[in-house]
Amino acid sequence: MTSVAVVIVVASVAATTLWIRVGVQRLRTLRLRHRDSLRLLRHELDDRYDLVPTLIAASAGAGVDRAMLRPVVGARSLAIEMRDQRLGLAERAAAENTLSAALHDLIGGLDGTSHWPFVRVARELQVREQRIAGAVRVCNDIGTTLNDAVASFPTSLYAKIGAIGPVPLFEAAAPVVSPVQDAPLQDGTLAPKAGPDPVAA
Repeated sequence: MTSVAVVIVVASVAATTLWIRVGVQRLRTLRLRHRDSLRLLRHELDDRYDLVPTLIAASAGAGVDRAMLRPVVGARSLAIEMRDQRLGLAERAAAENTLSAALHDLIGGLDGTSHWPFVRVARELQVREQRIAGAVRVCNDIGTTLNDAVASFPTSLYAKIGAIGPVPLFEAAAPVVSPVQDAPLQDGTLAPKAGPDPVAA
């Protein structure tokens, strides 16, 4: 083999190695971005959990019927239970959709109220809903891009080399389950939970 041929072979091997390395690094970056976006989404969801009891407490002055609060209380309890049990993203998405729907029905049905404590928290929750929707969109867009790359040639080769697999998306795989309707209320506020309410990792 001539020196020119050796140079060509070495250059080809180096180029192929670099090509593979760049491809693997790109998939790893996507996986890291997906983890970061999911962490942000969980933070937004936890903030919403914290705002709901304040809304319930303020509802007394707004003249809200207690029957209107039960779906929200039940949906929040269900969503927190799903989180604490560390269930999959599909199950969590279904529970969070239920909570979003319950909050929409409650706040939307009281557009005419002028009780400022209730209005203030309701507006905060509406902003939080928008932020959650944005976080879900970003998380799922990144996840879809990664999953498409893992399933397509030649990027599927990079995924195998880098031990990178598909990631779950934050979307409900089944119709939303109705929340428990008999969650207890105490003096217009949520009844305290018996156990801790840790933030999911």
